[in-house]
Amino acid sequence: MPLSWMPVSWQRVGRRRLLLFGQGEVADACARVLRRGPERLIRTEVADLSPQDLLAADVLLLAGLAEPLALLTELSARLGCGLKGRRRRQPLRMLLIDDGAAPAASDLAEARARWPDNVQFEQVSIPTAAARRLLASWPLHWGADPRFGQPIHLAILGRSRFSEALLVHALRISGYGEQRSCFTLLSEAPESWERAFIQAYPQAHEIAEFRFRSLDGLDLASVPPITAAMVCCELAPAGAAQMPSEVGSVPESWPGSGPDSEAEAPAGAPVGAPDALSQARTLAERLLDMQQCSPPIFIEIGDATPNGELSDWDGQLIPISYRQLALDRAVLLDGKGDELAQVIHNHYRDTTEAQGRDPSLEPAGRPWSTLASSYRDANRHQADHLWAKLAMTDCQAVPESQVESFAFAPIEVERLAVIEHGRWAADRWLDGWSYAPTRDNQRKHHPQLIPYQQLSGPMKDLDRFAVRLVPTLLARSGLGVLRMLLIGLAPNRASPGAELPAARIAVLMRRVLRRLVSRYPDRALVIAATLEDQASRRFVDIAINEFGASFFLLLPQPLPGLLEGLDAASRLQTLALVARARRRISLSRPGDLERWLDQRAEILVELGETGQLANPGANPGEEHHKRVHIGPSTGLQWNFEY
Repeated sequence: MPLSWMPVSWQRVGRRRLLLFGQGEVADACARVLRRGPERLIRTEVADLSPQDLLAADVLLLAGLAEPLALLTELSARLGCGLKGRRRRQPLRMLLIDDGAAPAASDLAEARARWPDNVQFEQVSIPTAAARRLLASWPLHWGADPRFGQPIHLAILGRSRFSEALLVHALRISGYGEQRSCFTLLSEAPESWERAFIQAYPQAHEIAEFRFRSLDGLDLASVPPITAAMVCCELAPAGAAQMPSEVGSVPESWPGSGPDSEAEAPAGAPVGAPDALSQARTLAERLLDMQQCSPPIFIEIGDATPNGELSDWDGQLIPISYRQLALDRAVLLDGKGDELAQVIHNHYRDTTEAQGRDPSLEPAGRPWSTLASSYRDANRHQADHLWAKLAMTDCQAVPESQVESFAFAPIEVERLAVIEHGRWAADRWLDGWSYAPTRDNQRKHHPQLIPYQQLSGPMKDLDRFAVRLVPTLLARSGLGVLRMLLIGLAPNRASPGAELPAARIAVLMRRVLRRLVSRYPDRALVIAATLEDQASRRFVDIAINEFGASFFLLLPQPLPGLLEGLDAASRLQTLALVARARRRISLSRPGDLERWLDQRAEILVELGETGQLANPGANPGEEHHKRVHIGPSTGLQWNFEY
């Protein structure tokens, strides 16, 4: 029976009804994703619509249209006729989904003005949505430790709509303190990319350092180590069915630092997979040769399918598909990823109402469903940067039931206020604002685009208030804040090649972890280790699987060196732990590992018959750290009350 003939009472019961307009790869990709869900999806043309169709539909999706404004104009007339005077239980949602080539905001606003009030419109840029999801699951600090003085250094190989969206979003959330982030942009025409970027974002130099190079001309001698890389190749016709096993061997899930503790490892839209893999290998080799580092390298694989096993993986190359990241049905239909942004916006509305004003009368205070895209994006950027603030205070978000109360210390508030002001300024600079003594919205001039130290007291208080508000915003999202308890695991280097008795040591490890959890019930356990020996790997495995700990991978040597020489079972165990690391921290300079453990670890755990780690930060006879020693014959030795 055609949809237009169905009784209205039947139409409104059961599954949501989705009408999809558009042809081509983007529309086809949307259809593949949405057909997997419980909704009823109908691909149709505007000419075939009837008023009953519009009344029965819950969501209209306009995907990959060559001339979206023409379709919007035609739809607006039908929407006016089809919905005028009709009562709907919920407003009709309309999603304009594009692959980066969107109509001008002014043109969209003009088209939107002709639609009925009970139509909710939202524009979805696939590259931008994918960039947000990627950096939520694998945040910029995943490959570094800014609190140890390591700046963020992102390398992007290949110019595309997605790589440019990734660059811009990374800039918006790259503020981690005094150290400026670095971006190395690699392409076959670096001068052209640089000219276009500077023209589009003339104030970007206020945010970070940029280097535009070709892969052949890459020189990393005078820059900080690269902490993460992205390889983006030009889209090719669909049909690249599989990726080689080195890329297709990743595990099924990955740790993230956002509110979701696990993020799927996706595989996605059409791309020249062999070329991407070749460039990624070349980049990995040059980073190893020039900087002695092995950061995570993400590869856009398109429609290719990872087909290897974990044992094939090199621990470094990670396949992603930007279209699959963005075209997730929960993202499109249920607002997944916008939960915290909506909480921030609703808090603003509540605050406005408490001041005696009607928030709905202000452009920035309208309900989320009718809020303009620019205001939605501002809330999203603030939400996406929250995880950087937690990282800079060694905190993490957990279910609210695990936390009684939390507040940042005054020194933390001040440190984070500087970071928050930098984030706010980056958002303005990327939107074309610049400094001027007097504010002028039309010219995009703002007097507060100055360093935090030069702000007046009341202006600083605004940033401090935003920082103090973080626990409240998380609580409204069902999350609480816990401080991390960083446990540094000193590698067992006394007897190279010798392993500790497994059964005896495992019992002692569990005893240590049980006592630490009992001693620090209000802290989030984090183990930092190199995985260089079997005992360390066993300790980390027990801590993760039995005590819910997180894991920071410390790399005094690049990953190839760590994996080299391991037997098959040890290599597989190491790769499984590498895949679960919440951070990968490169410590390749001499003494970096010892300095990190001395400066960053709150408790040191030593394995072996005698303590292995020197105490470089302490005077003779002075204990700088809380320490626990685990030895097969000596048992447990503590230098503090547990």
